[in-house]
Amino acid sequence: MKSNQTKQPVDFTGIAPALTTVKAALAAQQLAVPQYAADYNAALRTTGKMWRAALTILFAQLAAPETDTLPPTVTTGATAIEMLHLATLMHDDVLDEAPIRRHRPTLQMKHGNHAAIYLGDELLARYFRLVTEIAPDLAFTHYHARVMQQILTGELQQAAEAYDTQAGIDTYIATVRGKTGALFGLAAKTGVWLTQGAPDTADTSTAFGENLGITFQILDDLNDFRLQQNSGKPKLGDLESGIYTLPLRLGMRDYPQLQALLVGPAPVSDIIAFLRRHPDIITATARLGQVYLTKAQAALAQWPDTPARGPLTQMTAYLEQALQLTDV
Repeated sequence: MKSNQTKQPVDFTGIAPALTTVKAALAAQQLAVPQYAADYNAALRTTGKMWRAALTILFAQLAAPETDTLPPTVTTGATAIEMLHLATLMHDDVLDEAPIRRHRPTLQMKHGNHAAIYLGDELLARYFRLVTEIAPDLAFTHYHARVMQQILTGELQQAAEAYDTQAGIDTYIATVRGKTGALFGLAAKTGVWLTQGAPDTADTSTAFGENLGITFQILDDLNDFRLQQNSGKPKLGDLESGIYTLPLRLGMRDYPQLQALLVGPAPVSDIIAFLRRHPDIITATARLGQVYLTKAQAALAQWPDTPARGPLTQMTAYLEQALQLTDV
C-alpha cells in the first residue's frame, strides 16, 4: 500500500453558504442547562467535515436542478442530521470510554457519563423536533424514526459482538450498515424528500449514502491500526474494548493464528506485530472497502451530471485515495 499520496479535499465552495447556515443554526441552540453550553460549543468543533449535512444539501440540489434557491427546510434538515450525528458521537464516546475526540477532551471526561448521555439524549430530542417541524408528510417522520432505530440496533449489535471471535464478515457489514451507513443514507434521502418528495423504492440517493457510509466506516476501522496517523482520537480503542473490526475479522478468517491470539488474549502489541507480518490482511480490508465504494459510485452515476454531483464524486475520490493509505 502506498503511503505518500496526498488526499484531495472535497470542494464545498458551491454549498458554502448553506453549510454556514447549518453551522449557525447548530451554534444558536440554547441548551436547557446553560452550564453545559461551552461543552456543547466545543463538541460542535469535533463533528469533522460535515459530510452528512453536505449530503442533504447536495442531494436536494440534484433532485431540484432547476431551482436556484433551495427551500429553508433543506438547511434545517441538514442541521437535524448533524444534530443526530453529534448525539451519536457523544453516546459513542461514553461506550468507547474515549478520552479525546479531535484533540479535545470528550464530555464524559469532564463531567462524567451521566452528563454526556443526557446531553446526547437532549440533542436527539432536538433532532426529532427539527424533523417534525419540516416534515412534508407523516411518512417523512416515520422514516426518520425507523432509521434512528436502525442506527441504535447497529450500535447494540456491535456491543453484543464484543470479544466474539466467531462473528463473520456479513455480520460486520450488517452492523456498520446500521451504525454508520444508515445515517449517511438518511442524510442523502432527506435532501431528495424535501425537494422532490419521497423517493421510490429503487432509491439511488439512499444507496449512495449507505454504501459511502460503509466505506467510511471501513476506512475508519483501517485508520485505527495506522499508528503513525494523528487522527485526533486514541488508537486501538476498539481492539482494547473487544470490538473486532473488519481487519481483524478478515485476518481471523484467513489465519487461525490470529484468532488464537485474540482468544488468548495476547497483548495488543502482538496483534499489531501479526498484522505487520501479514500486510495482505490490510490489503483485503481496503479491497472490500472499494467494493462498497464502487456501489456508491454506481448509484451516483444514475443522477444527472449537474454541478451538485461534483462534490459527491470528490467524496468518493477522497475515500478511494484514503483506502490506499493503509499501512499499519
